[in-house]
Amino acid sequence: QAKEWVLGASMPLTGPYAMAGALGMPGIIDFIAMTNDSGGIGGKPIRGIMEDSGYVPSRSLANFKKAYAEAPDMAGYFGDSTGFMKLLAPELNDRYKVLTGSTSFASELANPGTNPYQYVSGPTYQDMFGILLQHISEQGGKRLAFVYSDTEFGKDPIPYGRKRAAELGIEVVHEEITKPAGAEVQTHVAQLRRADPDFVIMHGYVTGVWPAIIATARAFGMETKFLGTFWAMEKVIADKASAKVGEALDGYMGVMPYRYFYDRADAPAYQALDAWNKEHNEKYPGYLVTWYLEVRITLDLWHQAMEATINADKPVNGDNLAAALKGIRNWDSGGFFGKPVTVESHKIAQGRVYAYNAGNKLFLPVSDWLEV
Repeated sequence: QAKEWVLGASMPLTGPYAMAGALGMPGIIDFIAMTNDSGGIGGKPIRGIMEDSGYVPSRSLANFKKAYAEAPDMAGYFGDSTGFMKLLAPELNDRYKVLTGSTSFASELANPGTNPYQYVSGPTYQDMFGILLQHISEQGGKRLAFVYSDTEFGKDPIPYGRKRAAELGIEVVHEEITKPAGAEVQTHVAQLRRADPDFVIMHGYVTGVWPAIIATARAFGMETKFLGTFWAMEKVIADKASAKVGEALDGYMGVMPYRYFYDRADAPAYQALDAWNKEHNEKYPGYLVTWYLEVRITLDLWHQAMEATINADKPVNGDNLAAALKGIRNWDSGGFFGKPVTVESHKIAQGRVYAYNAGNKLFLPVSDWLEV
């Protein structure tokens, strides 16, 4: 075994999701530094190999291959997109066999039969849609629209959403496909207005498009209720939009797998991250974005698999790490998740519905922690 563990990563520091990449990357850097400061894993330090992807799957794949060429014993990798994870899968399964987490909650990744070395650090996008559709059904919603980006990320849960909506007696009256950034928002909202849905689920967005769609819909007099998924649930983005459009986002709801960072009274892992950043980050604002948290918990799961493999005196390789990941049962995540963590089908199927309060600028829970 090598004298160090190599952890590779590809993040979108440029491109349509550059803001999320820039604020998520410190999650990797801090994870490596904090772990090494506490003795590493099995007494060995972690060395990171990190590259910009521009949110281009082929660039991410090239980054992965470059890291693997430099370190053929690479112990783990963090990818930046659904597109990359799908592109990597055939060679990952046949040749590389490196345990790989990512920013993606794509449904097909939560299948150890077809993707044995990939995992999802929360509920899948299908699971999130299931939670939202159940909420819409309970609210008496009958007319629904989907708005999603023209990306692998955006398209992932849509077929399931159509099927599940039909099962619940909800009519999908319209679907609107947009660019992931720089969309012609007024044109898209005009189409939504004609369709006149009770509810709209938006998916496939991070920093842009979704706040503008809500604000424009309100300006057009629409009373439609808007809902979203994890990547469009960041307080910083909602606050920034609210500074321009007032209370237009008030009541916007969506699914979060994790606690928000300001809810850390019962979250010792968050308290440790808070203390670390206060000591090491002079620009730390006292809040860590949801994108940072997603990166961190993904790597914490890899850490758990690494420790279990080492403690079992087994070689650190993709097969043994994947087996250790499957063995995580009733793990205390330190407050990231609301319930003890059990990995089933390479995912963690729990989450909570939150709503944005434009008055106090917080996403606040409107449901219990749900297991799906």
